[in-house]
Amino acid sequence: MLYKPFTEAELERGRAMFLRIFGPDYGAELCEQLEQNDFNRQLMTRIAPEVWDQEVVDLKTMILCAIGIVTAARHDVGYFVRAGIHHGIAREEMEAVIMLAGLEAGFPSAGEARRRMDAAYAAHQTMLDRLESKS
Repeated sequence: MLYKPFTEAELERGRAMFLRIFGPDYGAELCEQLEQNDFNRQLMTRIAPEVWDQEVVDLKTMILCAIGIVTAARHDVGYFVRAGIHHGIAREEMEAVIMLAGLEAGFPSAGEARRRMDAAYAAHQTMLDRLESKS
């Protein structure tokens, strides 16, 4: 076995991290990743909380940095855009970070991030509409 068994406390720490960063609704969806496989559990219960639970930099700054890093790496920025939405980070602030990352890492990465940002906003609204219709 590559990973030692996960304790309930570790799983709860991972769940708490998702909920704090992404909010109760989208965070709950992402918590399902903890059940997918041991690799995801390892990342999300043992490694990610060590970084995201630091109190040296505020959460807004961490989310904006993540948006810039993910943009530069040309990965899906949508997760962190949705975290930004949950925490009330203005769209303009997120766009400014994407533009900066594009300037420094190449504008194709910024263009892709901007498209994914639009998709994240649409997905977030769809989730809110679905939750509202259940009420």
